[in-house]
Amino acid sequence: MADENVEVLQTGNRSASGASTIKLIIAGIVIIILAAGISFGVAMFATNSVSKDTEPKGDGYGKVISETLGTTYDAGEYITNLSDNGGSRFIKVRIVFAFPDNKVQEEIVNKAPQIQHTINNTLREQKAESLGQPKAMENLSGALRKNVNALLVKGNITNVYFTSFVVQ
Repeated sequence: MADENVEVLQTGNRSASGASTIKLIIAGIVIIILAAGISFGVAMFATNSVSKDTEPKGDGYGKVISETLGTTYDAGEYITNLSDNGGSRFIKVRIVFAFPDNKVQEEIVNKAPQIQHTINNTLREQKAESLGQPKAMENLSGALRKNVNALLVKGNITNVYFTSFVVQ
């Protein structure tokens, strides 16, 4: 009889051990599914917030800037004398145009000599003293944009960027 009690206890432990193993496996699967679901949700949220975020951002100084450049065109590097007395000062810049439509790029390529001439004339009109001012690059960018847009018919340049800027 004592042997029967021991046998019943051992059988009970085996079924309890098997049930707890199954519960652990199920709990593990549930945790993996939850983790995958949360990861998927975070990835979808991040993707949607990055791709649909068309609202302009502030740059911390009160201005609103756009995070999309549109189409860009590298207008090249320019070195020219400044209009200072003696002509011993010069400017060296690399210019990139930004515009919203590809048809503008075609026109820029077709009118490259006139645009280069306009850029050189605009740069040559500058004085070293004025280029040392805090808003010099912004003012020069506006002047270049205005002068180049005067040549364009199919659209306009929205921004002029300087990828290098040296006054000597």
